[in-house]
Amino acid sequence: MLGKKDFHSGGYGFNFRMVEYLRSNGAAVEIIHFTTVPAGLPLKWFSASRYIRREIRKKKPDLVIVSKSYQYVPLLRLMSTFSDVPVLYLMHHLEWMDVRNKLKAFMYRVYVRWLLGMAERVWVNSRNTLEAIAGVGISRDRIRIINPGFEKTIGSLPDRSSRRGPVKLLCVGSISPRKAQHLLVEACKYIERGSFEVEFAGSVESDMEYALSVQEAIKREHLSDSIRVSGELSPEDLIKAYFKADILVHPASWEAFGMSILDGMWFGLPVIASDIAAIPELVRDGENGLLVRQGDVEELADALNSLIRNKDLRLQMGEKSRMFAENQNDWADTGKEFMELVITAAGGGISE
Repeated sequence: MLGKKDFHSGGYGFNFRMVEYLRSNGAAVEIIHFTTVPAGLPLKWFSASRYIRREIRKKKPDLVIVSKSYQYVPLLRLMSTFSDVPVLYLMHHLEWMDVRNKLKAFMYRVYVRWLLGMAERVWVNSRNTLEAIAGVGISRDRIRIINPGFEKTIGSLPDRSSRRGPVKLLCVGSISPRKAQHLLVEACKYIERGSFEVEFAGSVESDMEYALSVQEAIKREHLSDSIRVSGELSPEDLIKAYFKADILVHPASWEAFGMSILDGMWFGLPVIASDIAAIPELVRDGENGLLVRQGDVEELADALNSLIRNKDLRLQMGEKSRMFAENQNDWADTGKEFMELVITAAGGGISE
């Protein structure tokens, strides 16, 4: 998990939760992370790669788990670092989906296929990700789907049936082009003013230029009284935001899983989201939410208006969302499945 900084994302959260679960169940786990290596080393890819190689050789692990680390892993593979130790590769996201240039996206797929070639097993978070990885030539027998879990921390839900005033829309995720918050801003132009309020809950630091463009669009469209950019919220404040919300909106251009969608469902929220990638694995159109064509602002506005104007439909879909979430993995379920995968990838045993 070596990187240049921490990211407060679903993928990083998954990694550290799985480490915690493995350790709590008797596995000896050591992390190579930018906070565990000599100062400045993550900025020097060659030196960092050599450091990781030495650590692997010295510790002689039963299994190496690689999460992304695209910058450091290639040299390790070329140096035959993993020739005598099995590898479990974690695929959280398809980076080539973030690349508009077709040639660059193709090269990215070739590169990832080469990296995955060193792994005995590949973990993916959804059927959509599995199909994409199989599509680049990785055998399905080596790929295992384990859906990320989530915190089932509350019992009863807030009584949304008695609410009055503007319908509260919540959009959770880092303010970034892939999350496509600008589409929601554009759609709000077609909604009656005063009938809604929007909160964007997510870091503005992952792509500061894009975040600034979203904030400028809000001002340009005179929506400052209706849309608030809250930035990254603490876990406690995020729970409060889910409680206050009436609808979860997720207009992303790509999503390998959608952990914030599942969180919103647990809090009884109907979901309006793009009909792409893994999102339809969670959002059942017309049941627990509405799916719209990604990038279609008018269709997004129509979906928003239909739920804003129809409280009964919102409440009905919210109940279906909660029922769906109740049948999904919590973190203990995911940890158990991941532990089984680790044991399999390690060839039947791990050191305690």
